[in-house]
Amino acid sequence: LNKGRLENSASLSPVTSASQDLQGASGSPVVMRGDPGDVLKLAAAAVVAAGVVRFLWSKLTSQNSQQKEEVSTKDCSPSNGSTSSSPDQGLWIYFGSQSGTAEGFAKELEQEAAGHEISATVVDMEDFEPEVFMQHKAVIIVVATYGEGDPPDNAVEFYKWLQDETLSDDLLKGMSYTVMGLGNRQYVHFNACSKVADKELKRVGATCIYERGEGDDDQNIEEDFEQWKGNGLWQALCKAMGVGGQEATTDSNALEMPEAVLKRLPLRLELAEQVKQLPVDPLVQVGGADVLGKWYFNASLAPVSVCDELRQIVDEEAGKTTKHIEFNVKQLPAIDWRTADNLEVLPQNPEAEVEWFARRLGVEEQLDSSLTFLRAEGMDKPVKKPFPAPCLVRTALSSYCDLCAPPSRAAAKRLASLARDEADREALEALLHDREAYQMLTGEKGRLSLRDFFELFLPSAELDLCAFLQLCPRQKSRPYTIASSSKEDPSRIGICVSLVQEELSSLDALLKALAAKNYTLPRAAAYLEQLGAAASQPRRFRGLCTQMLCTKTTRGEKLWIYARASSFRLPRRTTTPIIMLGAGTGLAPFRGFVREFRAESGSRTRTILFFGCTKQNEDFIYREELEEAVQLQPPALKELVTAFSREQAHKVYVQHRLKERAAEVKQLVGEGAYIYVCGATSMGKQVRDELVAALGSADYVDRLQTEGRYVEELW
Repeated sequence: LNKGRLENSASLSPVTSASQDLQGASGSPVVMRGDPGDVLKLAAAAVVAAGVVRFLWSKLTSQNSQQKEEVSTKDCSPSNGSTSSSPDQGLWIYFGSQSGTAEGFAKELEQEAAGHEISATVVDMEDFEPEVFMQHKAVIIVVATYGEGDPPDNAVEFYKWLQDETLSDDLLKGMSYTVMGLGNRQYVHFNACSKVADKELKRVGATCIYERGEGDDDQNIEEDFEQWKGNGLWQALCKAMGVGGQEATTDSNALEMPEAVLKRLPLRLELAEQVKQLPVDPLVQVGGADVLGKWYFNASLAPVSVCDELRQIVDEEAGKTTKHIEFNVKQLPAIDWRTADNLEVLPQNPEAEVEWFARRLGVEEQLDSSLTFLRAEGMDKPVKKPFPAPCLVRTALSSYCDLCAPPSRAAAKRLASLARDEADREALEALLHDREAYQMLTGEKGRLSLRDFFELFLPSAELDLCAFLQLCPRQKSRPYTIASSSKEDPSRIGICVSLVQEELSSLDALLKALAAKNYTLPRAAAYLEQLGAAASQPRRFRGLCTQMLCTKTTRGEKLWIYARASSFRLPRRTTTPIIMLGAGTGLAPFRGFVREFRAESGSRTRTILFFGCTKQNEDFIYREELEEAVQLQPPALKELVTAFSREQAHKVYVQHRLKERAAEVKQLVGEGAYIYVCGATSMGKQVRDELVAALGSADYVDRLQTEGRYVEELW
């Protein structure tokens, strides 16, 4: 799995029980707007809605300037409605997020600010306006680092402005700020964007009042965030802002009452058997209410044209299957891609999970009914849809809700607030206070599913579909490096996917380990009894998206996809040497490169590929293609160097083959070679170590990376 660290949702099932699921052709351009066919059905309603919008707009624009400001700044208003009265007052929290994590942290800070008597406003960096930003007196920047040290898509304009060398050194004088960064320590440019923000804000006169935080997604990014806050964030902010609530007036982990949570929900739901029966609210807007919602509205529905097994020996039960999957995008002009870019695929929840939650929410008989969103009572401002609607209830639960991943502490707190039983609330509140204990349940060793969470903590929750769709974790797309060439055929995008599978301890063992830390869950015994023998059997973790692609996807099926640029770019000069190193599905971008070399008629004569797998007769993916590329006249691939780790007494990996060719690699680098590495982070680190040894200097390798001649894509 390319970028497998993002494959954090899964289906879980006992190894020995198939019955008990603990977790369980090209067409016209389609953009993610709802179930196919709904647009035509809504055409008449849209015409009427347009007239209504025009009328309402004229009314809105005639209001006084204060009302205009409130409407125009709606997108940066906090969810609790406590908007700062003007840009120079209160705390402003800006987030730059690619997958939604930074956005989630920003909203947590907003909620905690209220407990310190601070009025806070969260702003998507996509809505950044220099004139407004320059008026702020207190700012928190929460930003992720993407790709090779790049800002997230929604933060590009912010960074262009902030790094403008013509800005005066006192432009932000009087602004107090701090920065929380998100990244992965396995990458050379770890937390680069947070470092840049810190440096540039100081350069233009702002004052840093609290140390910069660094979240590491390779370990426990939520724990890093909690520690950063806990080391004195609010004390520093309160002192800088001159407010008296340095000690929180409320516990940030305390659960709210259900009525308070439900009252803040901005939308209500309408269901009907047919789309044309649904009402239309012109002030419920498309576009997505958050980063993940925006992805849904920009994705395209593409048919699968190829779904082939790549391994020589397949054992799906043991998790040994790797698929080459191609999408036909000929009729999808919105998809702009190049060789070795990233293709993001939206997974679907297993049908068993969809049906379980439908029963829990009381809509089991309405799965094929259509739903739409309207503004909640008392909501007089425009509101964005969380995902494309109208759509089927089944679609909402299967595509837009993450029903399989362990809930984060923030998501758990949101949902747990709806519990009515005091014993349930006390048990979960205690766990939320103990980050280590909660990590036992939801981390890589625990992986408590959302269904398990509901069974253990929320039997007493009075929860309907409307509240669930607004409070549940959103489904995230999974990125895969494209394994095809846009030069060879721009109408077909190929990816290479291996099934992610792990064995976990039984749920019974997991809850006993928790009990050993003096956490006894009131509902545990009843739930284990309900599961019967399955409770004591080992659980099987399967990545949600890899399971869908490797075991359920067939030709003709349509999936939601979105292409995103990567840092893998071939040098323009065909005489430039190219060195590629990949293991397992890390071969994906290089398969795309080799297809491109063929499309260029073998004009690149200095190419070498190092590839590693376990055995040449078991998992040598794309073997025939690669061997043929070497044998072509002229060759599309000059040399293929293989490392089969399990074919001899001692293990041999690609880094060992690189070491054997150290002198040659050094010479090629001296002649301007480009080096590309793709695979697991551990492999990437060892390849880098060997390259440092070959070239004689870590600084030399760093310089190659800065020049774009050493490119890594690791997971």
